[in-house]
Amino acid sequence: MSDIALPKATVNKFANDVAASLQVRLTADTRELVAECCTEFVQLLSSEANEICEKDNKKTITPDHVLRALHQLGLDQFRQQVVDEYERAKQDDKHRLKGSSRRERNKVRSDVDNEELLRQQERLFALARSDPMAMNPPDQE
Repeated sequence: MSDIALPKATVNKFANDVAASLQVRLTADTRELVAECCTEFVQLLSSEANEICEKDNKKTITPDHVLRALHQLGLDQFRQQVVDEYERAKQDDKHRLKGSSRRERNKVRSDVDNEELLRQQERLFALARSDPMAMNPPDQE
């Protein structure tokens, strides 16, 4: 599992944000150590949650399995904070997705609106009509 890791940029941003809130800075070695610790913790928690899931004869790890894994690992002091953050994330998702259809929720978001996409398409069509070679340049040898 050693080649599995959390995204360094994400962990570094998180670590730097926490450090900034404490008015301290982190060295590059410290950020790397924090990233390794985070990866190890996620692997440990996931592994324990997976064992609990298997004992329950389930194939999908649920939040309850993760909470029970925290207990098994002796990390009960973090349980309430994890529950609170999970509930907050569920509420954020609910509000973000409220009123949108499944199709809208699954649609890839674009910074370009439909009118601009239509204008771009029309320009390409016009270019293709006026100069077909501009769209398909000859093969270079």
